[in-house]
Amino acid sequence: MQPTLFDRLNSLFFNTTMRQITAALWFAALAFVPHKAMASMEFRESRLIVEAEDHDCATLKGARAGIEMRNRMSLRASAINRGGDTYDIHHYHFNLSLTNTSTAIAGDVMFRSTVTSPVMDTFWFELRSFMNIDSVQINGIRYLPSTLSRLNDVVRVPLLSNLDAGMQVTCRVFYHGTPPSGGFFSGVSSAASQTWGVNVTWTLSEPFSAPDWFPCKQDLWDKIDSIFFDGTSVSPNKVASTGLLIGVDTLTSNRRKYKWRSRIPMAFYLMAFSVADYTEHLSWAHPTALANDSVLIQHWIYNANNSSGNSCLNFNRNALNSTGAMIENFSDLFVLYPFHTEKYGHMMAPLGGGMEHQTMSTMGSFGMDLIAHELAHQWFGDMVTCANWNDIWLNEGWASYCEYLHRQYLVSQTSASDWMNSTHNSARSATTGSVYVPASGITNVNRIFSSSLTYKKGAAVLHMLRNEIGDDSLFFPAVREYLQAKRHSVATTDEFRQIMEQRTALPLQNFFQDWVYGEGHPTYNIEWNWRDSVLWLQMSQTVTAPSATPVFRNKLPLGLITSGPGQAPSVIQVEPALGLQRIRVPRQVANVTLDPSNAILKGTSSSISRLATLGVGLEGLNIQSFNPYPNPGHGTLKVDLISSADLLLTDLSGRHIKIYHGHEGKNQFDLNVPAGTYLLEAIFSSGSRAIQRIVIQ
Repeated sequence: MQPTLFDRLNSLFFNTTMRQITAALWFAALAFVPHKAMASMEFRESRLIVEAEDHDCATLKGARAGIEMRNRMSLRASAINRGGDTYDIHHYHFNLSLTNTSTAIAGDVMFRSTVTSPVMDTFWFELRSFMNIDSVQINGIRYLPSTLSRLNDVVRVPLLSNLDAGMQVTCRVFYHGTPPSGGFFSGVSSAASQTWGVNVTWTLSEPFSAPDWFPCKQDLWDKIDSIFFDGTSVSPNKVASTGLLIGVDTLTSNRRKYKWRSRIPMAFYLMAFSVADYTEHLSWAHPTALANDSVLIQHWIYNANNSSGNSCLNFNRNALNSTGAMIENFSDLFVLYPFHTEKYGHMMAPLGGGMEHQTMSTMGSFGMDLIAHELAHQWFGDMVTCANWNDIWLNEGWASYCEYLHRQYLVSQTSASDWMNSTHNSARSATTGSVYVPASGITNVNRIFSSSLTYKKGAAVLHMLRNEIGDDSLFFPAVREYLQAKRHSVATTDEFRQIMEQRTALPLQNFFQDWVYGEGHPTYNIEWNWRDSVLWLQMSQTVTAPSATPVFRNKLPLGLITSGPGQAPSVIQVEPALGLQRIRVPRQVANVTLDPSNAILKGTSSSISRLATLGVGLEGLNIQSFNPYPNPGHGTLKVDLISSADLLLTDLSGRHIKIYHGHEGKNQFDLNVPAGTYLLEAIFSSGSRAIQRIVIQ
């Protein structure tokens, strides 16, 4: 998903109390960097400039929304996954009457499920209170509204007879209503495109808006095996949705029913529709893995001209036709497009950004990065879905990083590098806060979809993980193994880490702890010197969130400019957390550059310079001899030192715990400290320092 700044601001009004609005707006202005597609409350088209008065309009519209809208948003958290372990959904069949000029919905939704609790005496589903239930049928028995209970948007149906585990349940809900439209994160919106003059009604259910428009169970773990969607509207409207279009029925009163079918597992928030006067444009992708076959790409674009007389299709044709090459590229890098037996497509709507509905993304515009982002979600988010909203970076960080990968492989490295520079600028704006959404943030839409953390820093972390692994012949196969292992299922951050570790045979716990669960970023200060075939490096770092992440232990690339006989690498990887290091480099080192390809997220004041005295008198020092063990340990700590040193033990907040005085040779110290993670710094008599993290069990 790619909401714009004003869409995020809009949703703030429906996730906070009036007392919190001023503070929330200030936070949003700091935390969210707008995508290049921007839109205001009135769903202005992304290519228009947002003027200053839009802020006033946003404030007024948020105030006019009223207490009822704010209340319904505040109740969403209480309904999420309620009773999610009592049944497993298998199939949905929608039969809805729709219009392109309002959010009005009428019809019925049937879903089949299997009882998973030992005994079920009450069936439940989620549906907002503004949607009127006409009746509910469960296994053919009709229940009138008077027999139902509704609390906090959860509808409960007391069953006439109990159902046992393993029994099948068919629930059919007849309902109607007009959901309110409250911005980007509304379940249903209806608006006119100011550029093309087309009225559109569309849905967007992520993360908590599915009950705005259909009876559902908001459980990321319970993917639906198949979804049939029948949408009826008055001609010339067309109803777009997920899956394959198997037919269009002509009905009375100039109505047409569009019948879509998907038989591939889908998360609850990825089903969708849009209604407008569309024209269809078809293109195809030809992934290598499909040999002589192809992937259908079905674009539903406004059937309209702009004020210059140019049709919407012609205006966007080149961008639309670029989608095929993106599918081919991502299929080569990862796995074959996961929905190739159905389709990929776009359904246009006047929202600022896009939403990755499975097989049919809803798009406000067709910029290169936006197309790549929403397409990439078909792998990261749709095929493999985050297991919890804490893990949303697995969806959005990957989709964002695929913008870089598209540029790198199909445009140019210069274009990709420019993208990463911009991404780092955005990620640096979040000096605290983790990529992983903490428990306190999983009911806050704006924290879940933080641009600087979830999207930009998430993408930067994946690029750094690629550098940490250091070999694309390991990195991409590991990603492919992750996608295959969690195919059409859900994944946690820890599962992603474990699979990457298993496939690459590299320990990645420290990297994930620092960069995914940790906060902030480092600023490096590096001094270097080359003497007698040895490159000396003295490295230090300051961090933006020392109480959360006192040191970052990732690899850092250094570029070498060398001369003279022998061979030397042009780029070496060092570990800044280790302090003083020496590396044998036979050729004379004339200069050392810091992170020449800008692979690492770091402070803009990071520096590297030559110190001619570095290494003088230290030739005999074995830097690697500072090796605390066992680690993890318990009770005692052993440290081998080639020269005497003071050993400073601190906790992760920087508080001094103990000082040990070590001598040359083997040392053993009584720890006698609580279990936890600590930093042990060796301060040698020469003035050099080294630091390592130790775990006490």
